[in-house]
Amino acid sequence: MNKKEILLFLAIVGLLLIEFFLFRDLPFFWDGISKVTRATWIYDHNFSSFILPTEYSSGHPPLWITSLAIFWEVLGRTLTSSRFLLLLVNIGVFYQILLLCKRNFTTSVPIFFFLLICIEPTLIAQTTSLNNDMMLLFFTLFSINSLIKNKWLFYALALSGLLFTNLRGVYCFIALISIHIIYTKRNLLLFNRKMVVSYSIAVIGFGTFLFLRYTELGWWILTNNEHYVAHRETATYIRILKNVFVFIKNILELGRVVVWIPLVLLLLKFPRSEQYKMSQSSRQVLIALLVFTIVFFFGFVPFSNPMGPRYMLICFILANILFVNVLFESTIKKRTRNIFLSLTVIAFISGHFWIYPATISQAWDSSLAYVGYYNKEEKMLKFLEEKNIPHSEVGTNIPLNARKTARLEERGKGFKKFPTLDLTTNKYVIFSNIENKTSDETIIELRNNWREVKTYKKLGLFITLYQNPNTMFVRGN
Repeated sequence: MNKKEILLFLAIVGLLLIEFFLFRDLPFFWDGISKVTRATWIYDHNFSSFILPTEYSSGHPPLWITSLAIFWEVLGRTLTSSRFLLLLVNIGVFYQILLLCKRNFTTSVPIFFFLLICIEPTLIAQTTSLNNDMMLLFFTLFSINSLIKNKWLFYALALSGLLFTNLRGVYCFIALISIHIIYTKRNLLLFNRKMVVSYSIAVIGFGTFLFLRYTELGWWILTNNEHYVAHRETATYIRILKNVFVFIKNILELGRVVVWIPLVLLLLKFPRSEQYKMSQSSRQVLIALLVFTIVFFFGFVPFSNPMGPRYMLICFILANILFVNVLFESTIKKRTRNIFLSLTVIAFISGHFWIYPATISQAWDSSLAYVGYYNKEEKMLKFLEEKNIPHSEVGTNIPLNARKTARLEERGKGFKKFPTLDLTTNKYVIFSNIENKTSDETIIELRNNWREVKTYKKLGLFITLYQNPNTMFVRGN
């Protein structure tokens, strides 16, 4: 890397360090909480096995949770040590993005626009989320960069990493094979026989793990755990149609609409222009974007597992790189190009403030909006304590019972659980738009017929305590 690229990368590392110190005590969130339980099992069993019992396993491979357990062993079982692991992964991700930009930006694009790629809202949000998505993204980017440079040993390592991080790594693996074939057929990449060895190493390694899990548990990819079986089923026709809309929504929301719609229109227009010729780097990025998007579409849409924007991070990064390239390669005026780029910056920043009505499900871990939730939760729990409202009287679908797990605290014997939300039995209900489990009918019933006791709200995120209208006594406000 030249001096300018090094300075850009150091600036990103500096920002990641600031983020690390700001959020060093930010708890595990949503799906990340389940990773705590699995990592704890490995940690408590002294790394005697990396194959989790069925009652703990969703089917995902163990690289992320094992890495967490190792960092706990070395640095202590704390949020800070967990976030130090995430910091290292984040640095690796942005280094790979810089390499991808350097190799795929056209000659007319200043490397400075690497920063535009970095402010994608879901990417920024995931740098704060203690889940395995950033590790998967790292290995996916590492794979693409290794493929472009025909570095078979790095490619083998990257492919193995993505397969051992998350089951979605299988989709990425399929996409990368397809991209490799297309690149070779279109003379965008010289064929290297050693790259075949890379695929073999990754498949043999992952296949061995699956075989060992099958011999021990009786299943290999699709878990027998009843909690996760429903997420692996084939969807009904109505659900598939809904999934198509969700897939499109994930692509366009949080400000991405200002990239994807102009990008599609420009790509449809420019082939008809005699003055426009797409560069090889842009063609490479376009092929990779199309392949990943198509593979993810057919990998996600036909099934019942809920989709989130974080599943498509690699698509967002590739689309942003291609969008910048197309703007600089096209014949549009410089002023128009600058307007598009400025709107993109504004849209990406605004993405962290896209808050839907409570009756619309929201991917809270895909923007920074979620980080403001925890202080509201603490205030609500303190309010319950001040008003002497027992936990046993408060129903909720918020995972308050997992809050100590999310903070890596030991659950004491005096911990009292919150019942599940049930309007027929609960005297009180805590509802927040941070969760998507509560039905629309229940939300409407709470708002129209239950008494609002206390609400903590800021920037669209809220948590509210409701009282059953049939309660014969009223506690003070």
